[in-house]
Amino acid sequence: MLAAPRRALVALVLVVLTLVSGGCGSKAGPGASAVSSNSLSATPPAGALQEVAPPGAVQELNERLNERAPQVRVLAPQDNALLPAGAWTLKLQVSDWPLSDAGALGLGPHLVVQIDDQAPIRITSFEGASAVAMPDLRPGSHRITVYAARPWGEAVKAPGGSTQIRVHRVARNAAELPASGSAQLIAASPDAQQAMEPVLIDWLLLDAPLQNLRGDDARWRLRISVNGDSFLVDRQTPLWLKGFKRGSNAVQLELLDGRGDPLNPPFNSVVREVVIGSPGPQPAWLRPRLSATDLALLSGEQPVAEAEPETTAAPEPKPLNSTAQPSAPSREPESPATSEPQAEKQPPAEPAPPTPTVPQAALQPSSEPEPSPEPEQPASAAIPTAGRASSKDNDPAIGNPDPEAPTPSEEPNLPAEATPPEAQAQANSKSSAVTQTTPERLAPQTSLTGSARDQVNADGELLKPSPRGPLAGLREKLGG
Repeated sequence: MLAAPRRALVALVLVVLTLVSGGCGSKAGPGASAVSSNSLSATPPAGALQEVAPPGAVQELNERLNERAPQVRVLAPQDNALLPAGAWTLKLQVSDWPLSDAGALGLGPHLVVQIDDQAPIRITSFEGASAVAMPDLRPGSHRITVYAARPWGEAVKAPGGSTQIRVHRVARNAAELPASGSAQLIAASPDAQQAMEPVLIDWLLLDAPLQNLRGDDARWRLRISVNGDSFLVDRQTPLWLKGFKRGSNAVQLELLDGRGDPLNPPFNSVVREVVIGSPGPQPAWLRPRLSATDLALLSGEQPVAEAEPETTAAPEPKPLNSTAQPSAPSREPESPATSEPQAEKQPPAEPAPPTPTVPQAALQPSSEPEPSPEPEQPASAAIPTAGRASSKDNDPAIGNPDPEAPTPSEEPNLPAEATPPEAQAQANSKSSAVTQTTPERLAPQTSLTGSARDQVNADGELLKPSPRGPLAGLREKLGG
């Protein structure tokens, strides 16, 4: 009889123990919140937002720029330096990264200098990187972040592609700086370049905890909110989004820890404005494809100055009769000094006057040696003096002329036909007026008539009269 109450009591005790153990196991332990937070996973964009592939030009440029490993260093000032008042200079050094400005195409690979969360300063030349003029800083502490950027503003995530120093003005203020070694969020995009879709969302994480080393190992999340629609990402990969409204759009980036709480606030929450439809040309990297020249310019492989002749339009061809492409050379007009005398070189033929009877003795060749012929003179000097034979050269009483003083009658270039004295005088007057360099000649003093051709031999030399003999006067009187 006593065995039954014992069994009932034992059964009751077992039931109580079972209930107590079950209730204790249902209580939440200290690690329950962390376990539940690991279930927080990346979510796709919500609402009208849509993730799309990068533009074709971006993919082409990435193929070339991904081969580089930029290394960025700050040479001056030193980390934790105390800066004086006024403007100061930041000296940078970069290797294995081209710095260029592609002109009308936009920026090429460049460096970005960012003070705290202010607007970025973009550097497109090595000369500019060696000495960057920086504005005056307000008193307190500041973060100076420098990183290599692609033409569309995406930050290079490779090790060495970014660096940061901390500087102070007047005095150091620890409250304005995140704890040393703690995670920092630097918003690289969107910025003023994003005026049309798709919009690049990109960021840079400094000293962020490593994650995804094993399953369910999430140390941080990035929450992206666009006009109130939010989604989470757990990888440092740039996003290209569509679905923005026309006009102003609010974009917020927040860095969260594994539990979904803000990580290292208030330094890791950034708000940017994106204005869609603002005036301005479309960036070249939004094109579906790039030409070989544009690809070389935007990747920094070719300077803009060397590619200008290829990008400019070729000039239109000019007509053949233009001054740039002259036609066959035309004959130059003859100068008045030579054309006018030749125009009167052959005047209308008139009957020649009767030729005077020359003594037989004068026609016989002279036995005396003839003087050497004088050099030929230009036709312009010979033409106006044709027919000016001097009487001293043909008078038998005077004798042979002086060979050192040749007369115009000795010139070989004489007209083929006889010229009347009136026409010859008119030609002489016109020629002397045109040719200023011809010396003035004395007026003819001969009483002979006829052409000067009658006074020279066939070879152009003057006829030499025979010496007068003792019977010369008697022959003249007798007419024979």
